[in-house]
Amino acid sequence: MNTITTKRKYRIARARKEKIRARNQKLAATTIAGAITALLLLNGKAGANNYTEYTVKPNDSLYSLSKTYQVKIEHIKEVNNLDSDKIIIGEKLLLPIINDREIYKVKKGDTQYALAKKHEITVSEFKKLNQMNSDLLMIGQEVIIQKENLHEEELYTVYPGDTLWGIADRFDVSVEQLKKENNLMKEMVLIGQTLRISGEYRISEVKVVGAADHFTVEFDQQGKLFTLKVPYGQSSTFQNKSGELMTVVHKNGALITSF
Repeated sequence: MNTITTKRKYRIARARKEKIRARNQKLAATTIAGAITALLLLNGKAGANNYTEYTVKPNDSLYSLSKTYQVKIEHIKEVNNLDSDKIIIGEKLLLPIINDREIYKVKKGDTQYALAKKHEITVSEFKKLNQMNSDLLMIGQEVIIQKENLHEEELYTVYPGDTLWGIADRFDVSVEQLKKENNLMKEMVLIGQTLRISGEYRISEVKVVGAADHFTVEFDQQGKLFTLKVPYGQSSTFQNKSGELMTVVHKNGALITSF
């Protein structure tokens, strides 16, 4: 009797899950359709095409999608009626089409270097744009080609010894601006915490020259020397990498990140 009851409970539970899944899929389709209609109405004409339907892939996150599509995480959540930052593989999302971005299908003989050079970006920028860790390209693979955007925000990772005041001073922004952009209630930051540093930033491929002092590192970009401010104590790390080639992301003469 108990065995029959257990099996019946299992069947009921499975049927309920399938029913909920079907309902959720229907709701998702309705939500996307409604969002598309609303967006078309907002654009003022039925033929407007400012958004595209995107299928979530493994390793995708709202953060990675926000960087690729140049849109704030909050905007993605609002358009797609998301209550949290969690997204599921296979889920459909509406994401904006960027006017200065081009989707390219890889052909035989293509390389990252050739594509980057043709579209006037660096290989490092190409990899970052497409979230690639290797140099491999596959025929038929779709990649994003886009010129450097100097008005996107970039995240800074808090180092030991950092203070909100010190970070603001280094990047030439106000403490209040940092607090507002990062929804901070207090003037306290934690090691490993990430902060949005919005405004103009640059990506440069450089060779490390060495530490100029405890707060500054010198770099060589095609024979032109320039310095960037770094967190206290980090200059010694770059001193140990003297002569190495790397890519640096910087803003207002201060280093955001390097790779």
